[in-house]
Amino acid sequence: GSFVCSDAVVNRFWDKAMRTLYVNMRDTYFDCPDRERAQWWGDVTVLTGQSYYQLSPVANTLTCKAIHELVNWQKDNGVLYSPVPAGSWVNELPAQMLASISTYGFWYYYMHTGDTRTMADVYPAVKRYLDLWTLDGDGLTAYRHGDWSWGDWGEDIDIRLILASWHYLALESAANMAELTGNGDDVPAYRELQDSIRDAYNRCWNGCEYRHPSYKDETDDRVNAMAVITGIADESRYAALYEHFRKHEHASPYMEKYVLEALVKMGYGEFALERFKKRFGPMVNDRTYTTLFEGWEVGGFGGGSTNHAWSGGMLTVIAEDICGVRPVVPGWEVFEVSPYPVISECDIVIPTVRGKVRSSFKETYWVLQVATC
Repeated sequence: GSFVCSDAVVNRFWDKAMRTLYVNMRDTYFDCPDRERAQWWGDVTVLTGQSYYQLSPVANTLTCKAIHELVNWQKDNGVLYSPVPAGSWVNELPAQMLASISTYGFWYYYMHTGDTRTMADVYPAVKRYLDLWTLDGDGLTAYRHGDWSWGDWGEDIDIRLILASWHYLALESAANMAELTGNGDDVPAYRELQDSIRDAYNRCWNGCEYRHPSYKDETDDRVNAMAVITGIADESRYAALYEHFRKHEHASPYMEKYVLEALVKMGYGEFALERFKKRFGPMVNDRTYTTLFEGWEVGGFGGGSTNHAWSGGMLTVIAEDICGVRPVVPGWEVFEVSPYPVISECDIVIPTVRGKVRSSFKETYWVLQVATC
């Protein structure tokens, strides 16, 4: 595929994101080429999201392999863990595993490929894993520590609501898979759990932002973003949430993707671009490195890899939410084009499984011109 726009910083980011993605793909997707070279599925979820919009469809075979590897290494007790394949690692990171099977992971693959067979292959493992998750007395996702209770790099992580967010999206994905694969009897239970989580999550609204009652640190921008992209937060709360995002910047580059996506969804695309340039600007404009970093600076979070493709998540937001191109029916049989012109001019070519889709727009005297083919 290809992409070019009228904003030099965005173009530079796109080039670095693509380079970083490509060198983190060998026989598996992995976190970075200079450390573990391991298939951490929190990373994979973000990396594959980028691949659908700029890599040839042959890259989907690597995603399909990754999905099968994750479920084929499932423990006898139903626990999923990564990185896999593994010989010396067996630890579950619950938030990453929920993200893997969520609408941003397994189901996202299906939307871009239409690969029903893979969904049928993996659904039993997804159901077994979700059976390990329960609700607490308030109806919210109960806390599961797993082996490493990791929600993101950094501080001020409201882990209860992080887990509830990913659990909600994993249930959405499971319900979709169940319906697709002839397991419709499972759907009502998934929907009932979602309803409970939504209600309990909204009881954590304090009038300005979302906070779990047990959480005592600075309000977490991550969980407030997740409230938006899950649909748990309705439009009546967007104005207050916008003020929250103007004040709080705790997410690492991994979770910042979801913050920026939430801002665009709420209708604050101009601020999303402003926040993106503020936070990603130093690594995008760094002339020493041609790839994106693991944290906000060299030597930061997680050991400070200077080649971490999870930092390219904004690429997906640009393609889906700013260029506005996304599949509506699995396998790109039907797609929508609904650009959000916070950049004055964009041109993107997406190599889908149904052929190339090109969309361009140019804002001239407040008239939006759109062309697709």
